[in-house]
Amino acid sequence: MTTPAWILLFLAVVSVLQWYIPQPVDDDTAYHFAVGQLIGKYGILHSFPWTPFSWQFDNYADKEFLFHLLFVPLGGLGFVTASRVVGVVAGTLILSTLYLVLRSEKVVMAGVWALIPLGASAFVYRFAMVRPHLLSIALALILLWACARGRMYILACVAVIYPLAYVAFWQIPLILLVATESSRYLADERLRWKPAVTLLAGIVVGVLLHPNTTNLLGINWIHMTDILFRNAWGGKVEFNLGTEFDPFPMSGWCYYLLVVLFMAMTALVLSWRDRRQNSFPLACAIATVFFGVLTLKSGRFLEYFVPCTVLSLAVATRPMGTKLIAPVLLGVSLLYTLLLGTYPYTVLGALDAKAVYLEPATAEFFAQQIPVGSQVFTTNWDYTGNLMVTLPERRFLVAADPTLLYKKDPQLYALWHRLPESAPPDTAELIRRRFNSRFVISRNDPKFWPFFDALTTDSRVKCLLADKNWVLFGLGDPSEQ
Repeated sequence: MTTPAWILLFLAVVSVLQWYIPQPVDDDTAYHFAVGQLIGKYGILHSFPWTPFSWQFDNYADKEFLFHLLFVPLGGLGFVTASRVVGVVAGTLILSTLYLVLRSEKVVMAGVWALIPLGASAFVYRFAMVRPHLLSIALALILLWACARGRMYILACVAVIYPLAYVAFWQIPLILLVATESSRYLADERLRWKPAVTLLAGIVVGVLLHPNTTNLLGINWIHMTDILFRNAWGGKVEFNLGTEFDPFPMSGWCYYLLVVLFMAMTALVLSWRDRRQNSFPLACAIATVFFGVLTLKSGRFLEYFVPCTVLSLAVATRPMGTKLIAPVLLGVSLLYTLLLGTYPYTVLGALDAKAVYLEPATAEFFAQQIPVGSQVFTTNWDYTGNLMVTLPERRFLVAADPTLLYKKDPQLYALWHRLPESAPPDTAELIRRRFNSRFVISRNDPKFWPFFDALTTDSRVKCLLADKNWVLFGLGDPSEQ
Protein backbone atom coordinates (compact mmCIF):
# COMPACT_ATOMS: atom_id res chain seq x y z
CA MET A 1 0.00 0.00 0.00
CA THR A 2 1.08 3.56 -0.66
CA THR A 3 1.54 6.16 2.06
CA PRO A 4 -1.73 8.00 1.23
CA ALA A 5 -3.58 4.67 1.35
CA TRP A 6 -2.21 3.87 4.80
CA ILE A 7 -3.12 7.33 6.08
CA LEU A 8 -6.66 6.89 4.74
CA LEU A 9 -6.84 3.53 6.51
CA PHE A 10 -5.68 5.11 9.77
CA LEU A 11 -8.30 7.82 9.28
CA ALA A 12 -11.02 5.21 8.79
CA VAL A 13 -9.97 3.17 11.84
CA VAL A 14 -9.86 6.20 14.14
CA SER A 15 -13.18 7.46 12.76
CA VAL A 16 -14.87 4.16 13.58
CA LEU A 17 -13.46 4.31 17.11
CA GLN A 18 -14.58 7.90 17.73
CA TRP A 19 -18.08 7.35 16.32
CA TYR A 20 -18.42 4.20 18.43
CA ILE A 21 -18.20 6.41 21.53
CA PRO A 22 -21.58 8.07 22.25
CA GLN A 23 -20.17 10.79 24.53
CA PRO A 24 -16.58 11.97 25.12
CA VAL A 25 -14.84 9.79 27.66
CA ASP A 26 -14.23 12.37 30.38
CA ASP A 27 -14.99 15.91 31.44
CA ASP A 28 -11.70 17.41 30.28
CA THR A 29 -12.80 17.20 26.65
CA ALA A 30 -15.76 19.44 27.41
CA TYR A 31 -13.46 21.96 29.08
CA HIS A 32 -11.19 22.06 26.03
CA PHE A 33 -14.18 22.50 23.73
CA ALA A 34 -15.46 25.33 25.92
CA VAL A 35 -12.08 27.09 25.86
CA GLY A 36 -11.99 26.78 22.08
CA GLN A 37 -15.37 28.48 21.85
CA LEU A 38 -14.23 31.24 24.22
CA ILE A 39 -11.21 31.86 21.98
CA GLY A 40 -13.51 32.02 18.99
CA LYS A 41 -15.66 34.62 20.76
CA TYR A 42 -13.06 36.74 22.56
CA GLY A 43 -9.80 36.00 20.76
CA ILE A 44 -6.65 34.81 22.51
CA LEU A 45 -7.31 34.65 26.25
CA HIS A 46 -5.09 36.44 28.76
CA SER A 47 -7.28 35.91 31.82
CA PHE A 48 -9.99 33.44 32.78
CA PRO A 49 -12.86 35.25 34.53
CA TRP A 50 -15.06 32.15 34.37
CA THR A 51 -13.19 30.67 37.36
CA PRO A 52 -12.58 33.68 39.64
CA PHE A 53 -11.39 31.57 42.59
CA SER A 54 -8.76 29.74 40.55
CA TRP A 55 -5.09 30.61 40.04
CA GLN A 56 -5.95 30.84 36.34
CA PHE A 57 -8.25 33.82 36.94
CA ASP A 58 -5.45 36.38 36.86
CA ASN A 59 -2.49 34.15 35.91
CA TYR A 60 -4.01 32.52 32.86
CA ALA A 61 -1.83 30.37 30.62
CA ASP A 62 -3.33 28.38 27.79
CA LYS A 63 -1.12 25.35 28.26
CA GLU A 64 -2.82 23.54 25.37
CA PHE A 65 -3.10 26.49 23.00
CA LEU A 66 -2.84 24.63 19.67
CA PHE A 67 -5.26 21.95 20.82
CA HIS A 68 -7.85 24.58 21.70
CA LEU A 69 -7.41 26.23 18.31
CA LEU A 70 -8.59 22.98 16.70
CA PHE A 71 -11.98 23.46 18.38
CA VAL A 72 -12.41 27.12 17.38
CA PRO A 73 -14.03 26.55 13.94
CA LEU A 74 -16.04 23.50 15.05
CA GLY A 75 -18.48 25.03 17.52
CA GLY A 76 -21.36 24.87 15.05
CA LEU A 77 -21.08 21.08 14.95
CA GLY A 78 -21.94 20.75 18.64
CA PHE A 79 -19.79 19.43 21.43
CA VAL A 80 -19.95 15.71 20.65
CA THR A 81 -19.36 15.94 16.89
CA ALA A 82 -16.62 18.56 17.29
CA SER A 83 -14.86 16.31 19.80
CA ARG A 84 -15.06 13.38 17.41
CA VAL A 85 -13.57 15.43 14.58
CA VAL A 86 -10.66 16.61 16.73
CA GLY A 87 -10.17 13.06 18.02
CA VAL A 88 -10.00 11.73 14.47
CA VAL A 89 -7.49 14.38 13.41
CA ALA A 90 -5.24 13.86 16.44
CA GLY A 91 -5.52 10.06 16.43
CA THR A 92 -4.74 9.83 12.73
CA LEU A 93 -1.75 12.10 13.32
CA ILE A 94 -0.35 9.66 15.91
CA LEU A 95 -0.69 6.58 13.71
CA SER A 96 0.61 8.42 10.64
CA THR A 97 3.60 9.74 12.56
CA LEU A 98 4.50 6.27 13.81
CA TYR A 99 4.12 4.91 10.28
CA LEU A 100 6.28 7.63 8.71
CA VAL A 101 9.05 7.16 11.29
CA LEU A 102 9.05 3.40 10.66
CA ARG A 103 8.97 3.94 6.91
CA SER A 104 11.95 6.29 7.12
CA GLU A 105 13.77 3.51 9.01
CA LYS A 106 12.91 1.09 6.17
CA VAL A 107 10.91 -1.17 8.47
CA VAL A 108 9.03 -3.89 6.59
CA MET A 109 5.22 -3.71 6.97
CA ALA A 110 5.45 -0.27 8.60
CA GLY A 111 1.70 0.29 8.25
CA VAL A 112 0.86 -2.91 10.12
CA TRP A 113 3.34 -2.03 12.85
CA ALA A 114 1.62 1.36 13.23
CA LEU A 115 -1.68 -0.40 13.97
CA ILE A 116 -0.26 -2.63 16.72
CA PRO A 117 -0.74 -0.08 19.56
CA LEU A 118 -4.48 -0.37 18.93
CA GLY A 119 -4.23 -4.02 19.97
CA ALA A 120 -3.78 -2.89 23.58
CA SER A 121 -7.21 -1.88 24.87
CA ALA A 122 -5.78 0.17 27.76
CA PHE A 123 -3.93 2.28 25.21
CA VAL A 124 -7.06 2.55 23.07
CA TYR A 125 -8.93 3.94 26.07
CA ARG A 126 -6.37 6.73 26.46
CA PHE A 127 -6.13 7.12 22.68
CA ALA A 128 -9.90 7.67 22.51
CA MET A 129 -9.77 10.54 25.01
CA VAL A 130 -9.93 13.77 23.04
CA ARG A 131 -7.32 15.60 25.04
CA PRO A 132 -4.01 17.41 24.41
CA HIS A 133 -1.87 14.38 25.19
CA LEU A 134 -2.73 13.12 21.70
CA LEU A 135 -0.69 15.90 20.13
CA SER A 136 2.12 15.24 22.59
CA ILE A 137 2.34 11.56 21.61
CA ALA A 138 2.85 12.46 17.95
CA LEU A 139 5.38 15.17 18.83
CA ALA A 140 7.27 12.78 21.11
CA LEU A 141 7.64 10.16 18.37
CA ILE A 142 8.97 12.73 15.89
CA LEU A 143 11.28 14.24 18.50
CA LEU A 144 12.79 10.89 19.48
CA TRP A 145 13.54 10.01 15.86
CA ALA A 146 14.84 13.46 14.89
CA CYS A 147 17.06 13.66 17.96
CA ALA A 148 18.57 10.22 17.35
CA ARG A 149 19.03 10.69 13.62
CA GLY A 150 20.40 14.22 13.81
CA ARG A 151 17.55 15.82 11.87
CA MET A 152 18.11 19.22 13.41
CA TYR A 153 15.56 21.22 11.42
CA ILE A 154 12.78 18.78 12.26
CA LEU A 155 13.92 18.68 15.88
CA ALA A 156 13.89 22.48 16.06
CA CYS A 157 10.36 22.66 14.63
CA VAL A 158 9.03 20.08 17.09
CA ALA A 159 10.75 21.88 19.97
CA VAL A 160 9.10 25.16 19.00
CA ILE A 161 5.67 23.53 18.73
CA TYR A 162 5.82 21.67 22.07
CA PRO A 163 5.26 24.71 24.38
CA LEU A 164 2.31 25.73 22.22
CA ALA A 165 0.75 22.29 22.38
CA TYR A 166 1.33 20.64 25.76
CA VAL A 167 2.02 21.55 29.37
CA ALA A 168 4.97 19.14 29.81
CA PHE A 169 6.80 20.97 27.04
CA TRP A 170 10.29 20.39 28.43
CA GLN A 171 9.82 17.30 30.61
CA ILE A 172 8.87 14.89 27.79
CA PRO A 173 11.60 16.22 25.44
CA LEU A 174 14.16 15.90 28.25
CA ILE A 175 13.26 12.24 28.78
CA LEU A 176 13.70 11.55 25.07
CA LEU A 177 16.98 13.47 24.88
CA VAL A 178 18.38 11.50 27.82
CA ALA A 179 17.25 8.25 26.18
CA THR A 180 18.96 9.19 22.93
CA GLU A 181 22.26 10.29 24.42
CA SER A 182 22.30 7.31 26.80
CA SER A 183 21.97 4.97 23.83
CA ARG A 184 24.93 6.68 22.14
CA TYR A 185 27.02 6.35 25.27
CA LEU A 186 26.14 2.67 25.69
CA ALA A 187 26.89 2.05 22.01
CA ASP A 188 30.35 3.62 22.43
CA GLU A 189 29.39 6.50 20.18
CA ARG A 190 30.41 10.08 20.74
CA LEU A 191 27.84 12.17 22.59
CA ARG A 192 26.43 15.05 20.55
CA TRP A 193 25.81 18.57 21.75
CA LYS A 194 23.77 19.81 18.80
CA PRO A 195 20.51 17.97 19.67
CA ALA A 196 20.51 19.36 23.21
CA VAL A 197 21.25 22.91 22.07
CA THR A 198 18.70 22.71 19.25
CA LEU A 199 16.08 21.34 21.60
CA LEU A 200 16.72 24.03 24.20
CA ALA A 201 16.70 26.82 21.64
CA GLY A 202 13.48 25.57 20.07
CA ILE A 203 11.70 25.30 23.41
CA VAL A 204 12.81 28.81 24.37
CA VAL A 205 11.47 30.16 21.06
CA GLY A 206 8.20 28.27 21.56
CA VAL A 207 7.78 29.69 25.05
CA LEU A 208 8.46 33.21 23.78
CA LEU A 209 5.93 32.75 20.97
CA HIS A 210 3.27 31.58 23.40
CA PRO A 211 0.62 34.26 24.10
CA ASN A 212 0.95 33.70 27.87
CA THR A 213 4.72 33.26 28.20
CA THR A 214 5.30 34.08 31.88
CA ASN A 215 2.20 32.31 33.15
CA LEU A 216 3.02 29.28 31.00
CA LEU A 217 6.19 28.78 33.02
CA GLY A 218 4.15 29.11 36.20
CA ILE A 219 1.50 26.57 35.21
CA ASN A 220 4.19 24.16 34.03
CA TRP A 221 5.85 24.35 37.45
CA ILE A 222 2.51 23.88 39.23
CA HIS A 223 1.75 20.80 37.15
CA MET A 224 5.12 19.25 37.88
CA THR A 225 5.52 20.10 41.57
CA ASP A 226 2.01 20.54 42.99
CA ILE A 227 -0.14 18.36 40.76
CA LEU A 228 2.22 15.49 39.94
CA PHE A 229 4.86 15.30 42.69
CA ARG A 230 2.96 16.73 45.66
CA ASN A 231 -0.67 15.85 44.96
CA ALA A 232 -0.85 12.82 42.69
CA TRP A 233 2.30 11.04 43.86
CA GLY A 234 2.58 12.58 47.30
CA GLY A 235 -1.12 12.47 48.18
CA LYS A 236 -0.94 15.80 50.03
CA VAL A 237 -4.12 17.44 48.76
CA GLU A 238 -7.45 15.92 49.69
CA PHE A 239 -9.27 15.98 46.36
CA ASN A 240 -8.92 13.02 44.04
CA LEU A 241 -7.22 14.12 40.83
CA GLY A 242 -8.59 11.18 38.87
CA THR A 243 -7.56 7.56 38.49
CA GLU A 244 -5.17 8.39 35.65
CA PHE A 245 -2.72 9.72 38.23
CA ASP A 246 -2.83 6.48 40.22
CA PRO A 247 -0.26 3.71 39.64
CA PHE A 248 -1.37 1.44 36.83
CA PRO A 249 -2.69 -1.63 38.70
CA MET A 250 -1.07 -5.03 38.48
CA SER A 251 -4.34 -6.49 37.19
CA GLY A 252 -4.23 -3.94 34.38
CA TRP A 253 -0.75 -5.05 33.36
CA CYS A 254 -2.00 -8.64 33.22
CA TYR A 255 -5.27 -8.01 31.40
CA TYR A 256 -4.23 -5.26 29.01
CA LEU A 257 -0.45 -4.94 28.67
CA LEU A 258 1.05 -8.42 28.90
CA VAL A 259 1.74 -8.63 25.16
CA VAL A 260 3.17 -5.11 25.24
CA LEU A 261 5.46 -6.08 28.12
CA PHE A 262 6.74 -9.06 26.15
CA MET A 263 7.39 -6.79 23.17
CA ALA A 264 9.21 -4.24 25.34
CA MET A 265 11.51 -6.84 26.89
CA THR A 266 12.24 -8.40 23.50
CA ALA A 267 13.05 -4.99 22.03
CA LEU A 268 15.39 -4.20 24.91
CA VAL A 269 17.30 -7.47 24.47
CA LEU A 270 17.61 -7.13 20.68
CA SER A 271 18.54 -3.46 20.76
CA TRP A 272 21.20 -4.08 23.41
CA ARG A 273 22.68 -6.92 21.38
CA ASP A 274 22.92 -4.81 18.22
CA ARG A 275 23.64 -1.45 19.85
CA ARG A 276 27.03 -0.98 18.19
CA GLN A 277 25.52 -1.43 14.72
CA ASN A 278 22.61 0.96 15.31
CA SER A 279 21.96 2.94 18.49
CA PHE A 280 18.48 4.15 17.49
CA PRO A 281 16.65 0.95 18.54
CA LEU A 282 18.35 1.19 21.93
CA ALA A 283 17.27 4.84 22.25
CA CYS A 284 13.68 3.75 21.62
CA ALA A 285 14.04 0.88 24.11
CA ILE A 286 15.45 3.19 26.80
CA ALA A 287 12.58 5.64 26.23
CA THR A 288 10.22 2.67 26.57
CA VAL A 289 11.81 1.74 29.90
CA PHE A 290 11.50 5.32 31.16
CA PHE A 291 7.82 5.51 30.24
CA GLY A 292 7.21 2.01 31.59
CA VAL A 293 8.59 3.03 34.99
CA LEU A 294 6.47 6.19 34.91
CA THR A 295 3.41 4.08 34.08
CA LEU A 296 4.06 2.04 37.21
CA LYS A 297 3.74 5.31 39.10
CA SER A 298 0.95 6.90 37.06
CA GLY A 299 -1.30 5.25 34.48
CA ARG A 300 -1.39 8.35 32.30
CA PHE A 301 2.08 7.56 30.91
CA LEU A 302 1.01 4.35 29.19
CA GLU A 303 0.02 6.43 26.14
CA TYR A 304 3.76 6.96 25.59
CA PHE A 305 4.85 3.53 26.79
CA VAL A 306 2.82 1.54 24.24
CA PRO A 307 3.78 3.35 21.00
CA CYS A 308 7.42 3.57 22.12
CA THR A 309 7.35 -0.19 22.70
CA VAL A 310 6.05 -0.81 19.19
CA LEU A 311 8.58 1.60 17.69
CA SER A 312 11.49 0.02 19.56
CA LEU A 313 10.58 -3.55 18.59
CA ALA A 314 9.91 -2.60 14.96
CA VAL A 315 13.33 -0.99 14.48
CA ALA A 316 15.08 -3.68 16.55
CA THR A 317 13.71 -6.46 14.33
CA ARG A 318 14.26 -4.60 11.04
CA PRO A 319 17.53 -6.42 10.24
CA MET A 320 15.58 -9.70 10.16
CA GLY A 321 13.71 -8.46 7.09
CA THR A 322 10.70 -10.73 7.67
CA LYS A 323 7.13 -9.72 6.87
CA LEU A 324 5.58 -12.06 9.43
CA ILE A 325 6.47 -10.36 12.70
CA ALA A 326 4.10 -7.39 12.48
CA PRO A 327 0.97 -9.30 11.34
CA VAL A 328 1.57 -12.01 13.95
CA LEU A 329 1.99 -9.48 16.76
CA LEU A 330 -1.09 -7.56 15.65
CA GLY A 331 -3.11 -10.78 15.56
CA VAL A 332 -1.84 -11.93 18.96
CA SER A 333 -2.57 -8.51 20.49
CA LEU A 334 -6.11 -8.45 19.15
CA LEU A 335 -6.76 -12.05 20.23
CA TYR A 336 -5.44 -11.35 23.72
CA THR A 337 -7.68 -8.29 23.94
CA LEU A 338 -10.72 -10.27 22.80
CA LEU A 339 -10.04 -12.93 25.44
CA LEU A 340 -9.13 -10.75 28.42
CA GLY A 341 -9.13 -7.05 27.65
CA THR A 342 -12.52 -5.98 26.31
CA TYR A 343 -13.59 -4.01 29.39
CA PRO A 344 -12.20 -0.64 28.18
CA TYR A 345 -14.27 -0.99 25.01
CA THR A 346 -17.36 -1.66 27.11
CA VAL A 347 -16.75 1.53 29.08
CA LEU A 348 -16.09 3.56 25.94
CA GLY A 349 -19.33 2.46 24.31
CA ALA A 350 -21.66 2.75 27.33
CA LEU A 351 -23.41 6.09 27.78
CA ASP A 352 -24.47 5.22 31.33
CA ALA A 353 -20.77 4.90 32.23
CA LYS A 354 -20.28 8.61 31.57
CA ALA A 355 -21.01 9.99 35.06
CA VAL A 356 -20.72 13.59 33.89
CA TYR A 357 -23.27 13.22 31.09
CA LEU A 358 -26.07 15.79 31.20
CA GLU A 359 -29.38 14.79 29.67
CA PRO A 360 -30.51 17.43 27.14
CA ALA A 361 -33.61 18.23 29.19
CA THR A 362 -31.51 18.69 32.34
CA ALA A 363 -29.04 20.89 30.50
CA GLU A 364 -31.85 23.06 29.13
CA PHE A 365 -33.41 23.40 32.59
CA PHE A 366 -30.08 24.45 34.11
CA ALA A 367 -29.65 27.09 31.41
CA GLN A 368 -33.15 28.45 32.06
CA GLN A 369 -32.72 28.66 35.82
CA ILE A 370 -29.17 30.04 36.09
CA PRO A 371 -28.75 33.53 34.62
CA VAL A 372 -25.71 34.46 32.55
CA GLY A 373 -22.91 35.75 34.78
CA SER A 374 -24.01 33.77 37.85
CA GLN A 375 -21.47 32.17 40.15
CA VAL A 376 -22.17 28.45 40.64
CA PHE A 377 -20.97 26.34 43.57
CA THR A 378 -20.23 22.69 42.76
CA THR A 379 -19.48 19.84 45.15
CA ASN A 380 -16.74 18.47 42.92
CA TRP A 381 -14.55 19.54 40.02
CA ASP A 382 -14.82 16.68 37.55
CA TYR A 383 -17.97 17.84 35.77
CA THR A 384 -17.17 21.54 35.45
CA GLY A 385 -16.21 21.18 31.79
CA ASN A 386 -19.63 19.83 30.87
CA LEU A 387 -21.25 22.63 32.87
CA MET A 388 -19.15 25.18 30.97
CA VAL A 389 -20.51 23.76 27.70
CA THR A 390 -24.08 23.64 29.02
CA LEU A 391 -23.94 27.00 30.80
CA PRO A 392 -21.70 29.34 28.82
CA GLU A 393 -20.79 32.65 30.45
CA ARG A 394 -21.54 31.34 33.96
CA ARG A 395 -18.78 31.21 36.56
CA PHE A 396 -17.48 28.19 38.43
CA LEU A 397 -15.03 27.46 41.22
CA VAL A 398 -12.48 25.55 39.16
CA ALA A 399 -12.04 24.15 35.68
CA ALA A 400 -10.11 20.97 34.89
CA ASP A 401 -8.08 20.87 38.11
CA PRO A 402 -8.87 21.60 41.80
CA THR A 403 -5.23 22.28 42.61
CA LEU A 404 -5.49 25.69 40.96
CA LEU A 405 -8.08 26.74 43.55
CA TYR A 406 -5.73 25.47 46.26
CA LYS A 407 -2.85 27.51 44.82
CA LYS A 408 -4.87 30.73 44.83
CA ASP A 409 -6.47 30.39 48.27
CA PRO A 410 -5.64 27.33 50.41
CA GLN A 411 -8.14 28.32 53.12
CA LEU A 412 -10.98 28.70 50.65
CA TYR A 413 -10.01 25.41 49.09
CA ALA A 414 -10.15 23.75 52.51
CA LEU A 415 -13.61 25.19 53.09
CA TRP A 416 -14.79 23.96 49.69
CA HIS A 417 -13.50 20.50 50.48
CA ARG A 418 -14.98 20.50 53.99
CA LEU A 419 -18.49 21.84 53.33
CA PRO A 420 -19.98 18.87 51.43
CA GLU A 421 -18.58 16.47 54.04
CA SER A 422 -19.28 18.30 57.29
CA ALA A 423 -22.52 20.04 56.17
CA PRO A 424 -22.72 22.63 58.99
CA PRO A 425 -26.08 24.30 59.72
CA ASP A 426 -24.94 27.56 58.07
CA THR A 427 -23.84 25.83 54.84
CA ALA A 428 -26.03 27.97 52.59
CA GLU A 429 -24.85 31.23 54.14
CA LEU A 430 -21.20 30.18 53.88
CA ILE A 431 -21.66 29.46 50.19
CA ARG A 432 -23.36 32.80 49.63
CA ARG A 433 -20.80 34.80 51.57
CA ARG A 434 -17.49 33.02 50.93
CA PHE A 435 -18.10 31.81 47.39
CA ASN A 436 -20.46 34.55 46.23
CA SER A 437 -22.70 31.82 44.81
CA ARG A 438 -26.46 31.75 44.41
CA PHE A 439 -26.70 28.30 42.86
CA VAL A 440 -25.43 24.86 43.82
CA ILE A 441 -25.08 22.02 41.32
CA SER A 442 -24.13 18.54 42.43
CA ARG A 443 -24.27 14.95 41.38
CA ASN A 444 -27.05 13.20 43.30
CA ASP A 445 -24.67 11.05 45.29
CA PRO A 446 -25.80 9.64 48.67
CA LYS A 447 -22.62 10.92 50.30
CA PHE A 448 -23.88 14.47 49.62
CA TRP A 449 -27.38 13.95 51.07
CA PRO A 450 -26.46 15.44 54.49
CA PHE A 451 -25.10 18.45 52.58
CA PHE A 452 -28.40 18.77 50.71
CA ASP A 453 -30.32 18.51 53.99
CA ALA A 454 -28.17 21.27 55.49
CA LEU A 455 -28.96 23.53 52.54
CA THR A 456 -32.70 23.01 52.84
CA THR A 457 -32.73 24.11 56.50
CA ASP A 458 -32.23 27.66 55.18
CA SER A 459 -35.62 29.22 54.40
CA ARG A 460 -34.24 31.07 51.36
CA VAL A 461 -33.02 27.90 49.66
CA LYS A 462 -35.15 26.21 47.01
CA CYS A 463 -34.51 22.83 45.46
CA LEU A 464 -35.03 23.57 41.77
CA LEU A 465 -34.23 20.08 40.47
CA ALA A 466 -33.59 16.67 41.98
CA ASP A 467 -33.47 13.63 39.73
CA LYS A 468 -31.50 10.40 39.90
CA ASN A 469 -28.35 12.06 38.54
CA TRP A 470 -28.33 15.77 39.35
CA VAL A 471 -29.45 18.26 42.00
CA LEU A 472 -29.82 22.03 41.56
CA PHE A 473 -30.42 24.43 44.44
CA GLY A 474 -31.19 28.12 44.31
CA LEU A 475 -29.82 29.92 47.37
CA GLY A 476 -31.97 33.01 47.04
CA ASP A 477 -31.48 36.52 45.73
CA PRO A 478 -28.98 38.70 47.66
CA SER A 479 -31.77 41.19 48.39
CA GLU A 480 -33.79 38.55 50.21
CA GLN A 481 -33.32 38.60 53.96
